[in-house]
Amino acid sequence: MRIDKICKTCGFDSNGVCGMYTTCKEGEECDDWEASLEYYTEITKKAPWYIKKPYDQCKISYEKFLDLLQQDEQGVGVEINIYDAIEKVYELNSVELAGVLDVSMGVLGYASTQRTIPKRKRQFSSRLHIPESFFDEFLSTQLDALKKCREEFRDCYGDELIEKFKQNGYAAMEAKIEKQNAVDKIKNEKYREENQNRYQYKEKTKMYHDLSDDYKSRDYVIAITLKEGDYYGNIFYEYSSGGYGLSVDIMEDILQFIENLDCEEINELNEEGLLNNNIALQADINGKDIHFELRNDAGEKLEKTILEDELQKYIVGYEMIRCDGRGMKKERRKCGSCENFTPIEGCAKGNCSVRGDIIQRSRIICSHDYVLKADKVLC
Repeated sequence: MRIDKICKTCGFDSNGVCGMYTTCKEGEECDDWEASLEYYTEITKKAPWYIKKPYDQCKISYEKFLDLLQQDEQGVGVEINIYDAIEKVYELNSVELAGVLDVSMGVLGYASTQRTIPKRKRQFSSRLHIPESFFDEFLSTQLDALKKCREEFRDCYGDELIEKFKQNGYAAMEAKIEKQNAVDKIKNEKYREENQNRYQYKEKTKMYHDLSDDYKSRDYVIAITLKEGDYYGNIFYEYSSGGYGLSVDIMEDILQFIENLDCEEINELNEEGLLNNNIALQADINGKDIHFELRNDAGEKLEKTILEDELQKYIVGYEMIRCDGRGMKKERRKCGSCENFTPIEGCAKGNCSVRGDIIQRSRIICSHDYVLKADKVLC
C-alpha cells in the first residue's frame, strides 16, 4: 500500500492553503507531512492485515506503522508472527489451531508469544507441512509459499479429518473449563467450611447507625430473618452505598434478591461463596426443593425441606445490623479523632506520636498515619 505524502492528504492543508509554508507543494512529497483525519482513517482501514493487526493491538507505534507500510510498498518483507500468519492463511482460530497441532492452548500461547522450541518446530512443521525455518523468522514475502503449504496440508488430511482436529481443540477447551470449574468449586466449598462463622454478624446490638457526612460510602448488612415457631435464622444481604438507611430502592433490590433465590441461584451463589447465611441454605439435586435449618434459643435445630417458591413464607423481618464507614473523607481526618494524637490540656495543641511534634489539632488534615480512635469506630 502506497502512502501519498502530498498536500491533498495532509492535515496541514486547508482548501489548498498550507499551514506550514506560504505556498502549497501540490503533488510533491513533503517532509513535514502529517496524515489528515480522513486519510488516517483510510490507511488504517486498508493497511495489509499483518501491519494493521499489530497496530490495532497497540504493539507498534504510528510511526512504525507508517514505516512498515512504506517498507511493504517497496517490496521489502515485513516480519510477521508465524502463528498469526498460519491462522490467517489456514483459516483457523487459536482454539482450532491448537486442535490441529494436538497441543494445549498453553503450549500454543507460549510458542506464539515467546518462542517455538525445537521439539515443537518438528511437530508443527510435520503437521502443517511448513518448513521449520518459518518458525525462526517469517516475512510477508513468504505468504505465497505458506499458501502452498496450506494446500499440501489440506490435500494430505482432507476436510473431514481437519474438521475433527478443529473439534478436538474445542473439546479440549471445554474440558479445561470444566476442570477449572471443579477446582474452583472445591476451593469455594473449602473456604466456606473454614469461614462459615466468620461473617455471621452475631452482635446485632452493637450496630451504630451513623448519619454523619464523614465517609465516602458505607458497607451495610441486612439480616433477613426466617422463622417458624420459636426457631429462627438469617440470610445476610450485603451492599455498599453512599446513602443512608433502608431506602425504597435498596428494599426493592433486597426483595428482588429474595424473589430470584431459586435452586439455580442458590447453587450459583454457593459455588461462588457469596450466599452468606447461618441456616445452611442449599438447593436439592432435584432442582425443585431447598434445604435449610433454623434454631431456637436453646440451640435446638429444626431442619426444613420446602419447595423453592415457598421460602418467602418463612421471612418475618428485614433488619440493618451493620453500618461500617468506608473511606473517611479527607476533611474529617483531623487530629482530635486520631489514636496517635494526645491533646495538651488547656490549649488547642497536642503531641503527634508519629511525627514527634506538637501540632494544632483543629487545623491539621492528616493524609498519612491517621488511625481512628477505638471509641469512634463504627460497628
